[in-house]
Amino acid sequence: MGILDITNRTENWQTVKHFHGDGLSDAAKVGLARLLGEPDETTADDIKVELFWRGMRDYAKKNGVLTDDLVASYGRMFGGLRDEIDASPHTPRFRDLRSHNYTVPVSMEHRENLANNLKNTEVDIVLETPRRILIGEGKYRSPSFGTSRKYVLVHQLIRQYVTATILVDLVGGGKAVVPFIVAERSWLTGPIKGQIAFMKQKWLCEDHVLTWEDVGCVTRQRNQEGAER
Repeated sequence: MGILDITNRTENWQTVKHFHGDGLSDAAKVGLARLLGEPDETTADDIKVELFWRGMRDYAKKNGVLTDDLVASYGRMFGGLRDEIDASPHTPRFRDLRSHNYTVPVSMEHRENLANNLKNTEVDIVLETPRRILIGEGKYRSPSFGTSRKYVLVHQLIRQYVTATILVDLVGGGKAVVPFIVAERSWLTGPIKGQIAFMKQKWLCEDHVLTWEDVGCVTRQRNQEGAER
């Protein structure tokens, strides 16, 4: 089974799995987990990896999760998020929200909007370990993270964290949701992005902002170690 025992229905994941292969040796999986703070006792057997993950969509379809369930979870866990974003010290463009953005929806239209935001959220890279769900966004020669003010959950990185946190709560088991970013070094050293700054303020550890060189170095070294054994 997949992450949180949810079957991944994403076409991209099936393509990667069947035509490219897993691509990571057991040693490389462990190396990436260590890079993201996983303790030494975690083994390769403890780690599941998926790409292009839409866990909320697949879980909701399988388990009949209703819009009311998602709205209630959002209100309980993130009911104050609009006020936190309004109070953010970051750019006015980041704070320039419409009335329905990040509020707990009341109208049916906005309730359905929130539910669709959650169900259609995709995460590029996900690692599951015994105690954590590591959710990663990969950027390669991309100017920005996604933003759409027609959504309730406007900003891509925040939307991913909110979705994963609500999903873990629905599934149960108490795993921590840990976000990370992988991007080009030149892009990360430019002017700090509003979404990254807000995520760092709340949920994103500085050590979890990685470059492709960081990841490539670990996977190459660990794959080589595995081949030499």
